[in-house]
Amino acid sequence: MSMNAPQMANVVCPACRSRYSAPVHNLIDVGREPRLKTLLLQGRLNVGICPSCGATGMLSVPVSYHDPDKELLFCLVPQELPMNENDRQRMIGEMSNAVIDSLPAEQRKGYLLRPRIFLSFGTMLESILGADGITREMLQAQREKIQLVEEMSQVVDDSLRLASLIAEHESKIDYELFSLLTASIDAAERNGQADAGRRLTELRERLLKQTSAGQDVARQQEAVEKALQGIDQGFSQEDLLDRVIAAHGEYEDSILSILISVARPLLDYRFFQLLTERIERAAREEGAASADTLRALREKLLDLTQRIDAEMRAQMQKKVQLLSEIARSPDPRRVIRERTAEIDEALISILEANIERSEEQHQHDASERFQAIREMIMELLEESAPPAIRFINQLLRADFPDETRKILKDNQAQVTQDLLNTIDALSQDFASRGEEQTSERLRGIMSQAQLMA
Repeated sequence: MSMNAPQMANVVCPACRSRYSAPVHNLIDVGREPRLKTLLLQGRLNVGICPSCGATGMLSVPVSYHDPDKELLFCLVPQELPMNENDRQRMIGEMSNAVIDSLPAEQRKGYLLRPRIFLSFGTMLESILGADGITREMLQAQREKIQLVEEMSQVVDDSLRLASLIAEHESKIDYELFSLLTASIDAAERNGQADAGRRLTELRERLLKQTSAGQDVARQQEAVEKALQGIDQGFSQEDLLDRVIAAHGEYEDSILSILISVARPLLDYRFFQLLTERIERAAREEGAASADTLRALREKLLDLTQRIDAEMRAQMQKKVQLLSEIARSPDPRRVIRERTAEIDEALISILEANIERSEEQHQHDASERFQAIREMIMELLEESAPPAIRFINQLLRADFPDETRKILKDNQAQVTQDLLNTIDALSQDFASRGEEQTSERLRGIMSQAQLMA
């Protein structure tokens, strides 16, 4: 097991007092595993989700943070931990020694003997970001934007109060605030918070229309939609070439990058051959300037496709390595639990491909092993899902209509308007992705639930 591997800790939920276990990283050594720093800054590390009530929060646990490149050693010992000063100092010594002992002799430097001590996660986070050049003022500005988003979302149904807040704080409503708002909407949807998601989405629509920054964002969105219009309905390479040439002249490079990312499979040898023919024709019929513009576009497209391909290869290689690590481990469930944050649709797709290939080649042992991994992943992902999502998954697995009706009846306390809103949102999402069977099943369940709400 790597030194950075998490340990299982016993947790008491502060909301309902239930006890459960959660993975905890007591050491974050970004020299060995940079991804842990990313998870920490995203608020996705050392977070507990109560399986009984769904309450989510940062766990109060001791943490060592080591960044050898910046020569930082931070020790967090939360002040709410029940220990006296002697115990606290002893723990700090043990945490520092654990880092020092893990390093080869040539990497043991003086800064390791002078760790900075923190009593709260917030102050340690500020110091980590400060070392990256992110100032306290920048953090405060972001906090104010987050607070403003929350305040405006609470009055989104009161047009006069919302208009007053917009007028008072319009200087703070910028592209960064819209990014925070989008992230908040995504988080609400992931956590099954349908009402919060509705209010945030409505707020975003209002700000797009009622603020100058929103109108700029809306114009950019409109440009992206125009550039991508019809691309999901099947584009020929000739159509794509016309669209790319138009985008090159009309939009900024970021929108062209989005277009290329979406249409990447069409940018093959034939596509560039068509572009070369267009350059030669422009040189004959329109002059050197037009041909040079198209040559510049060709260079830009070659660079974009190479970068996109390199990023995709790197990401897929990481997923292949993770799946290999899970499959080779004597305890795959532990590895899955430790690396849950890295499990996504790409890894699931690779796993499904391995199952299919194993079955085609009659490698029954491998097929069974990969299928067992798939079951473990689904179980652990469901464990971390909010209670509403777990309840909806239970309903989707049940026979409709008799068994679903019984489950709803036995759990009538969970049948709330929020649950109905979540089912409705999921039904629309599945329909938009062409999964009409699941969408229809959810609509049937919602009809049953409405009779009991």
